[in-house]
Amino acid sequence: MKPDRHLTLALCFAIVYPTLLTLVYFQWLQGTQAFLQQATYGIGKLIQFGFPIAFVWFVQRERLRKSSLLSSPGASVTRSGLFTDQTKNNFLIGLIFGMAVVAAMLALYFQVIPATLTERVKTLVAEKTRSMGIDSTLKFLGLSCFYVVCHSFMEEYYWRWFVYDSLQQKGFSKLSANMISSLGFMAHHVVLLGFFFGWGSPMTYFLSLSVAAGGVFWAWLYDRQSGFRMAWFSHAIVDAGIFGLGIWLMGKA
Repeated sequence: MKPDRHLTLALCFAIVYPTLLTLVYFQWLQGTQAFLQQATYGIGKLIQFGFPIAFVWFVQRERLRKSSLLSSPGASVTRSGLFTDQTKNNFLIGLIFGMAVVAAMLALYFQVIPATLTERVKTLVAEKTRSMGIDSTLKFLGLSCFYVVCHSFMEEYYWRWFVYDSLQQKGFSKLSANMISSLGFMAHHVVLLGFFFGWGSPMTYFLSLSVAAGGVFWAWLYDRQSGFRMAWFSHAIVDAGIFGLGIWLMGKA
């Protein structure tokens, strides 16, 4: 492993922080005023997604000279390279994966998960969104658009561009870096899924592992694309399916 103490500390923070933030705003502040939950979420996310850029700017400035924000370090992407056959193939791969995940999610929810559990999820989605001040379908639609377009971008930049690449800078193999970053990506989803499905439900852990599998795929696509444009696109499709189901649940609650 490369002896870079600053990068080691940055990676430890980056991997652990999103889970701690989710515990705070999603679990521990449950039942408090909506403003407090919203402020904690907003400030917490600003810290999370601002940290990699701040760290790279002040500690690893040369990394910005080697790559753009949308590409991996050392990658060379020309204007014409944006429309190569490989890019088109990666677009198709990301599209198929995203649509397959959404189809599997809907089939699981409507055909496999017991009705008692889906009713629990439906009720908790409505209660949780209202408690955070998202008390109308229009507001939830706005939140959905933010997650689909912006949050998916920021998560790919965070987990693939920063965490996954930085682990490789530390000397981890691609496989090890992929596994570690994908498990880190999964961890805060365990908190979310445990809230909705219950900590004793197998669905919480099955779906959490599915999130990790998504992280593995997007890291692979990131390498294949030399950047996270297609991973972002694929991730956005999955988020669109999740929030589309959420909008439907709010209408039924």
